[in-house]
Amino acid sequence: MSNKTNNRLDTWGNEQTMNLNAIIYQNILSSPYFRSLFDKKTFHEIVDEIYNEVYVLSPFLKGTQPSTAFCLLFKMWTLRLTIRQIENMIDHVDSPYIRAIGFLYLRYVCAPAQLWDWFQYYLEDEEEIVISSGINPTKITIGKLCRMLLTEQKYQGTMLPRIPVPIARDLTKKLEDYDREHRNKSK
Repeated sequence: MSNKTNNRLDTWGNEQTMNLNAIIYQNILSSPYFRSLFDKKTFHEIVDEIYNEVYVLSPFLKGTQPSTAFCLLFKMWTLRLTIRQIENMIDHVDSPYIRAIGFLYLRYVCAPAQLWDWFQYYLEDEEEIVISSGINPTKITIGKLCRMLLTEQKYQGTMLPRIPVPIARDLTKKLEDYDREHRNKSK
């Protein structure tokens, strides 16, 4: 999966922006909420903040104002999470939003060829999250979020990092094989 000897997650792409698109990156940096997170220096403090403050997983609040979730996602990037910390997030029992931010973190910074290794065990996860608020909030399961992150180029109107075509084809084939195998098991 990654370099297990030092527990460091191998990252891919832009070391500064976390592969976020320019608008959301700049707006996170200028966000008063993001600046208020400066005093939070540890992984556990940020996880607690997600638990207490994140109720929806959309990238923006209003217009181009970055959401609490995406400010905390980028704050996690500033900590350069370890493999163990990512595992802790995606298996967290206290909040599905801690888990969902862990999957978003992986989608933005993990080498595309390693995404399947991280996501494959969660494709049937039925825990629900809200991914857009408003009059008709959109709810999906963690499993559907994982599928979306593996197959879509956008998440809630913001571009995800590009997955190279051969890897995207491989991911599609793995999902098809997984679904076929899962259907056969349930018969």
